[in-house]
Amino acid sequence: IVQKDGKLTFLEKDGIDYAPTTVQLPGGERVPFLFTVKNLVAQSDGATSSISPGLKMSGGFTVPSYRTGLFLDPKGRGTTTGYDQAVALPAL
Repeated sequence: IVQKDGKLTFLEKDGIDYAPTTVQLPGGERVPFLFTVKNLVAQSDGATSSISPGLKMSGGFTVPSYRTGLFLDPKGRGTTTGYDQAVALPAL
């Protein structure tokens, strides 16, 4: 965090990769979620020199896709790991 033009600025440099969290959906169901942020630059909405309750910050960031070859969908399918089809073993 640095101070520029009287405002606090948060500069994320290395990325927040795959931070596991839980998200509550409408209706109350809770599901696991992986959170990734790159290149976050957030600035306080008003002039301040300290972090205090009620401080609001906003800014731009990048959310890269994590659907790489190692990504598995809910049925366990993936390009380099998991199954290539979501079906049971055929009867012999």
